[in-house]
Amino acid sequence: MPTTLGYAEPVDAEFAQDPFPSKIGGKPRWLDPRHALSADRVVCDECGKPMVLLMQLSAPEDDPPSAFHRTLFVFICRTGSCHSSGASRCMRVFRSQLPEDNAVYTANTEGDDIEWEQAEGVEVAAECIVCGLHGSKTCSSCHGRRYCSRAHQVADWDAGHKAQCTTMPHAESADHTRRMRRMVFPEHVIVSEEEAEEQAESDSESDSEDIEPNSVVPVTNERVEDSETEVDAAFMEFQRRIQRDPDQVLRYARAPDAETEPMLLVSDTGAPTNVPACEACGTDRQFEFQIMPQMLNYLNLDSTDPHSIDWGTLLVFTCPVSCEPTDTFMPEVVCKQSFSSHGIGQKYLRAYYGDEDAFSRQFESLDV
Repeated sequence: MPTTLGYAEPVDAEFAQDPFPSKIGGKPRWLDPRHALSADRVVCDECGKPMVLLMQLSAPEDDPPSAFHRTLFVFICRTGSCHSSGASRCMRVFRSQLPEDNAVYTANTEGDDIEWEQAEGVEVAAECIVCGLHGSKTCSSCHGRRYCSRAHQVADWDAGHKAQCTTMPHAESADHTRRMRRMVFPEHVIVSEEEAEEQAESDSESDSEDIEPNSVVPVTNERVEDSETEVDAAFMEFQRRIQRDPDQVLRYARAPDAETEPMLLVSDTGAPTNVPACEACGTDRQFEFQIMPQMLNYLNLDSTDPHSIDWGTLLVFTCPVSCEPTDTFMPEVVCKQSFSSHGIGQKYLRAYYGDEDAFSRQFESLDV
């Protein structure tokens, strides 16, 4: 099965009408809008605050029938310092699925393609005005705004609701709206296409001399040979592969029957081990997709902050049989792998944002 690459693009009118979007940031678009995830399932173990949506991915399955509609949601903590700990403490991933015949969606077959529409009379769950998680709490004064937690109620109050609570509880000033948008990551649609096959060796050698501006470290065959002792082989392979498509933010390679898992690791060290089996059915989880460091560039992060969110790659492992859900949101596993101790991860961001001097200093420190 070929790897599918995901790219970030601006949202448009078509995206707004898509019932099964793949996207970065914003509030979750729940597969089953009758149910919204409770904040207590995505509380950061480091700071105690609710996480926000990093991305969601529509990944339907032909088998089993219960996964005809299927979406994966990835949540992370917005506090950068929390990410110095393991991914299990500040990141979560959930699987949600529905069969083709369900009470939420109906198929419109009037055109050439089947279009899915939300059925009439579906009772949508209350959502937090800040992040889109289940809105289990209300403003105690106006009762007009829903929240997932005390933390987000206070955040909305400080952002501007305090000034409008009793007079216009449902209204927001322009400044209030801007402040609210900053509480989640900017929204982008994820579009996909299959990764092109490897070119012949002679073509690859020629192309490798053209340095892509988004590359982590410019790679040529000579550099690979000269840097074997300073930069590990996995990283050099990672760089070589992403240089072919430097704007990719996601790699999808679900292959339950494959003997080897097609992960693209960023280092020879820190690869995921002992991924727990599915708690529901006991099947060993397998790799499904990975989030690339390029996605960091779409999150409006402060790349000069040494505590900013950073990763080499995020690897998502799921139940390979998409077992029958016992909950609307079935937990899966996300693992983080960092770049080498040379600090390549932060250097990547600085290079991407155009700080060429910082790039040169970091590159020289690799001694390659």
